[in-house]
Amino acid sequence: MIIEKEIEKVIKKKDYDFWTFLEKAYESGVKLDMGHFILLNILIEIPKLYEKLSKEIGEEKSKEIFRNYKIFAKDSNYISGEFLKKYINRKSRVAVHNRIKDLKKLGFEIESKSGAFGGYKIIGFPEWFKK
Repeated sequence: MIIEKEIEKVIKKKDYDFWTFLEKAYESGVKLDMGHFILLNILIEIPKLYEKLSKEIGEEKSKEIFRNYKIFAKDSNYISGEFLKKYINRKSRVAVHNRIKDLKKLGFEIESKSGAFGGYKIIGFPEWFKK
């Protein structure tokens, strides 16, 4: 498994009911851009990719690979803001934080941790969202 190719698949995934998403955003006063969808894809799919890789080569090696690619923050399973900002073509983690805040307004439960061991992890989904 080549991590870069798998991440590229994650980024380009388009499995959402766009109109429902747009309707919920409108109702919540959230202005969407592609960054929201890319972040959501990453938050949903990267843990699955990690789990799959862990089964293939073991958890420790998987964690090491994810840390080397700077996907996970330090020794945590939280996806780093630095990693996320790279995929939405922004120079600031504030852009990531703002989009995460928007996703939370839409009903997604996303844990955030600050600091070296920080990052983001999706822990729940709104009823209207079909994974």
